[in-house]
Amino acid sequence: MTIENIIDLASIAGAIFLLVLKRKGMKKYVPVALFAFYWAIIWCEFAEYFGWWSNPIRSFPYFDIPLSVDFIVVPIMAMFWVRYAPSNFKGLVTWNLFITIILSGAEYLIVRYTNLLEYGDGFYWYYSFLLWFISWFVWYGFHVWFYRERKVQR
Repeated sequence: MTIENIIDLASIAGAIFLLVLKRKGMKKYVPVALFAFYWAIIWCEFAEYFGWWSNPIRSFPYFDIPLSVDFIVVPIMAMFWVRYAPSNFKGLVTWNLFITIILSGAEYLIVRYTNLLEYGDGFYWYYSFLLWFISWFVWYGFHVWFYRERKVQR
């Protein structure tokens, strides 16, 4: 088993373990997970089409996109992020910046030292940083919008 497969499978196992560990109260965040899933699929297809990044080694090689990240890890991360995000704007930006720095650092190491992800056609780590940073706000905004709409309809 290669280091790429170990990282891929460990990220799946870690995300599922955390979800099982903190499962109480997570049902409310399932719509965010589904939205994050579609958001990740759209961005991955878009980036693969334009050659911004590619995934040379996948645990599921028959698909064009990394299923482990887009189907499992990103939706679970979005659920946890929205659940534990502060409610004030300053706290939200700080929380977002902290998480984005950690994820971008991990992504930089993955790009540099493994074949899980390769950047191409002028795509650099800071574009990924901006995409993560914006994505957290989009997912949080979706959550707020989704539950605001449900309250209005009652």
